[in-house]
Amino acid sequence: MKRALSTRYVACGALAAASGTALVAGESLEWYFTQDSVLGQSAAVAQATAFYSYVSLGIAMAVAGTLLIGIGLAKKKVEGPGSVWTVISGALNSRPDIRVGAVAGVLYGIAYLFVSSMVVYQPSVDFAAVYGVTAPSVSAAACCGSPGTVPELIVYLMPQWHFALQILPLDAFFAAVIPILVGFNVAVAAHALRDSGLRSNAGWLAPVGIAAGLFTGCPTCAGLALAGALGGLGATSLAVALAPFQALFIALSIPALVASPFLVSVYAGKAAVAACAVPVSGTAPAGTKNP
Repeated sequence: MKRALSTRYVACGALAAASGTALVAGESLEWYFTQDSVLGQSAAVAQATAFYSYVSLGIAMAVAGTLLIGIGLAKKKVEGPGSVWTVISGALNSRPDIRVGAVAGVLYGIAYLFVSSMVVYQPSVDFAAVYGVTAPSVSAAACCGSPGTVPELIVYLMPQWHFALQILPLDAFFAAVIPILVGFNVAVAAHALRDSGLRSNAGWLAPVGIAAGLFTGCPTCAGLALAGALGGLGATSLAVALAPFQALFIALSIPALVASPFLVSVYAGKAAVAACAVPVSGTAPAGTKNP
C-alpha cells in the first residue's frame, strides 16, 4: 500500500510538473511569434498583463508537481542501507535536513531575485521624472524580445524608495521552481554528510559527488560570473544581457539539479554498505596485520 501510494504521488507530481512546464514554454513561444501583431495596439498592455494568468497557472502546476514528487519520494519504502531510496527518503523525513534544505532554497531564491534583476533598485534614478511613476503601479511591455522574455511585467513597488520588480516569464518560472530543487539537493547532501559511514568509508567519490550536487545547485553562479564579465551594465540591463543564455540555463541546470541528489544517494548508499560490511572469517580489517 505504501509503495503504491508513493508511486501515485510521484506519477501525479511528474505529470503536473511536466504539464506546467509545457504550458509556460508553449505560452512563451506563442507570445514570441505573435508579439509583432500587438505592437502599437492600445490593448497590448492589457493583453500582456492577462498573459501572466497563464504563466502563473503553469508555474503553480510545476511547483505543485515538484512538491508532490517530493512527498512521494518521502513515502518511498526503505529497501536497505545501500538503497538510493533509503537515503532520499531518510533526507525527506528528517526535520533537521528539511530545515537546512528549506533555508538553502529560500536564500537561493532571494539571491536569484537580485542576480536575475527581478528586483530592481536604482537609488540614483528619480522614478517620477524618468518613468512618470509616483505611486505603486503595474505596467507591461508586450514587445519585443526573445522567447521567454516577453511580455515583460514591471511592478513599481515603492517608487519613492527606488524599488521595482522586472518580471520575465522564464525568470518567474526559475524563481519558483529552482529554489525547491536546490533545497532538495542540499537536504540530501546534508543527510549524506551526517552519515558517519559516509564520512569514514565513502572514499574520494562521495565528497566529489556531494560537491557536484551542491555546485549544480547554484546555476545563479553562472549569472554572477556573467554579471562580472559585463561589468559596465546596470541592474535593469542585466536581465536583457542574460536573456540569450536562459535556454542554456534551462538545458543544463534543471537536469543537473534533478540528477545530482540521486548521484549523491548512490555514493551515500555505497558508503553505508561499506560501513556495515562484516569482515570474512580469517581476515583482518584493512590497515591491520594478521597475528
